Amino acid sequence: MKTYFLKKRNTWVRLLVSLFFSSLILSSFASPALADEKMMNYALGPVLRVGLWTNQSNVLICSDVDFQLIDGDNQRVLKKGKRNIKMSVTMKNGRFSIDSVPVQTHSIFIKAITTEDKERFIEVNGRNYRGDVELHQTKKNAGITVINILPVELYLYGILPQEISPEWPLEAIKAQAVAARTYALYNQKKHGEDGFDICSTSDCQVYGGMDSETSRTNKAVDETNGVTIMYQEKLIPAFFHSSAGGFTENSENVWGAYLPYLRGVEDRDQFSPYYKWERRFAPADLIRDCAPYIDKIGRLKAIELSALTAAPVTRNDRGVSGRVKTLRLIGDKGSIQVPGNTIRTLLNLPSTLFDVKMMSAAHLKDKSLEITHRITGAAGETVLFMGYGWGHGVGLSQWGAKSMAEQAPKNDAAYYKEILRHYYTGVDVRKSY
Repeated sequence: MKTYFLKKRNTWVRLLVSLFFSSLILSSFASPALADEKMMNYALGPVLRVGLWTNQSNVLICSDVDFQLIDGDNQRVLKKGKRNIKMSVTMKNGRFSIDSVPVQTHSIFIKAITTEDKERFIEVNGRNYRGDVELHQTKKNAGITVINILPVELYLYGILPQEISPEWPLEAIKAQAVAARTYALYNQKKHGEDGFDICSTSDCQVYGGMDSETSRTNKAVDETNGVTIMYQEKLIPAFFHSSAGGFTENSENVWGAYLPYLRGVEDRDQFSPYYKWERRFAPADLIRDCAPYIDKIGRLKAIELSALTAAPVTRNDRGVSGRVKTLRLIGDKGSIQVPGNTIRTLLNLPSTLFDVKMMSAAHLKDKSLEITHRITGAAGETVLFMGYGWGHGVGLSQWGAKSMAEQAPKNDAAYYKEILRHYYTGVDVRKSY
């Protein structure tokens, strides 16, 4: 894994060396337009290339100050724009046009111009973004890819309100800020083949730009500036989710890979609105939704799954939290084992932490301890999924973090580290730049 961070220098010589290497880091990620900005201050962290959209036929550009469209090939100014006046960039047959005038370039950088020490933004398709913007042709498509280029600390301003409530206790928001920062840096270059580092959707982290910012979430970012989660001197993939349902899960039971810092631990999310849930299916609906598997086994006769018990769980078909690793669908022509994550996707369940129960007049006896849940075909028969939590259940539980923060000692501005050390086993939480 790459090392992103610079150590503090105490002498002028060391400071010059530090700035030199900072400029190298920034030049490897930033546009030419960003290189001379005050954003190059390394306290704002490495520069990220955030993919906003791909394959766009038309992109509308504006700014609250005058701006320039710069040729990415040779840094010449292609066109100057006036504040608050929109400009259209289109692509046809692999060639850019600015306000219907063709230009010869492979990429365009949009840079806001200001001589004042104030915040400025670039508006793209009606949304405002800090930093600079790059446009280039979408790989293997005829449209335009739109990339926001900015330091990670400013990127986090647009992340946090999308991932956690700004009204929650500050220590919970700070814990989320550190997890989001670590996750972003760990996943840098995830979308390298697309020409950017990370995307703006839930595939990476939901990014809303400047329009989504709030003062409390920005405060959480500022108060944890440069703090990351490390295990044996390396960044971790700091996964997080909404609510674990009482116990988080080991990484290998969800995605197959053992990671020593992603271990199942108790979650204090009992006051989450997602703590407990139910979903009911008629057998016909269950058969329809699971058709890719049931078509292979004939008529569905039963579902085989061990009963959910209190964590830690040691059943072969369940993880340590009780999350379903696999269940078996039994038909009149055979049976098939289905991963818990697949069942969750097919049935659109909130989590894989669930139990199954058959409901009808033919099931008067409580069968909660049985492993095989038989479908009788009786009138009104219902397959009941009773579950807990929301999300994959690995790493930080946001509702659990909220509960911990509400019980934190007063005036403890570092309690967010305790939250993180609870959910990420054996890690160091420290300032890295």
